[in-house]
Amino acid sequence: MRVGYAVTIKPTMASYRLRVAIPAPHLGLPYVIGETGSPTFFYKLGNPEIALQCRGGVVFDVVNDHFKTYETVRAMADVADRLTVGSVAMAETVYGHTGRDATVIDDPYENDEQEPACDGQGVLWFGHTVNLQGLTKYRDRVKGMRLTLCTNHQGPGIVPWSLESERACLDQCAVVLMTGTNPGASTNRVVKAIRAGRFVVCPEDCAESWKQFESHIWVGDVREGVEWALNNREEVCNKIRQAQQQVRDRFSPQTIGQQWADVFRSI
Repeated sequence: MRVGYAVTIKPTMASYRLRVAIPAPHLGLPYVIGETGSPTFFYKLGNPEIALQCRGGVVFDVVNDHFKTYETVRAMADVADRLTVGSVAMAETVYGHTGRDATVIDDPYENDEQEPACDGQGVLWFGHTVNLQGLTKYRDRVKGMRLTLCTNHQGPGIVPWSLESERACLDQCAVVLMTGTNPGASTNRVVKAIRAGRFVVCPEDCAESWKQFESHIWVGDVREGVEWALNNREEVCNKIRQAQQQVRDRFSPQTIGQQWADVFRSI
């Protein structure tokens, strides 16, 4: 057995890092990135023509709900021996489109754990530009905040995204404001903020996967959440510390790598 990741090597892409590059070294199995193998992993839009030629089994990781947009996604779901997803909500979406069950494998964390802190007044929003639409609907609620945006969208006052600039922004903020447009999103951004020692505030219509941390983050009116955090800093740090304990083992690269290994061995 040698797992092949039939993907483009692209370290700037979160899905590549979190679904391939970080967990692969923890499989406990031989693997190669950028080639087919036995079995072979595909994600995003996949490649049905190549998948049909794979003789050692196919795993297709459904990253987004593109079933109605790209024909290759449905074709890959038909070809694959196993389907995987990053959240329970995405698994339900996949079942609705295909009638097939998908194995939920969380994203591993990719940043070091930092001491909880809530200093200053700064509020950070970070993420892919596609999620900015989720922030726009709350512009009246964030008016007047010392809000920093770190994303791959270019514009006045926006910090251009890189792992380094994202890390620096997390270090400098007091609170992380998190919105999104993908109901099936993984826990990646919430876990990253928790690992960075920052309190997370998100709206009620956030991704379902984020709500599992509801006892340690704020889910509700975003302005009220930010104001509560800045006025209750000691309690905020206690909540972050509890959240860090929750994610430390569950989302480790070692734990996630073994979950992927179980899938690959099952084919």
